[in-house]
Amino acid sequence: MMNAGLGNVRVKGCSGKMYTFRAYPLETEFAEFGAVYFISNRNHSEDGRISHSRIYCGETPNLSDSPKKTESFQANHANCICILPKEDESQRTEIEHDIHQKYKFLC
Repeated sequence: MMNAGLGNVRVKGCSGKMYTFRAYPLETEFAEFGAVYFISNRNHSEDGRISHSRIYCGETPNLSDSPKKTESFQANHANCICILPKEDESQRTEIEHDIHQKYKFLC
């Protein structure tokens, strides 16, 4: 079951394209659909701003099977999954590659 989420997270790829992901608590259960996703540690700063520490970025044809509870995610205090639904595999692969070219991930 998907809830309303925690808000949007905009990520700019190496190409300059901007991608808008929807943030959810890490334990959210999703239906079966394709998506690009990233796992993060969502933090609230004292001034009220929210930031995300990038832990992992991947793509899947079935988000209901995406990895959410791994030791490396737990070790990096993962608490959030941000998703960008995309059914087309080539689009998912292209977006994932574009993001990996710009950012370093902990896992």
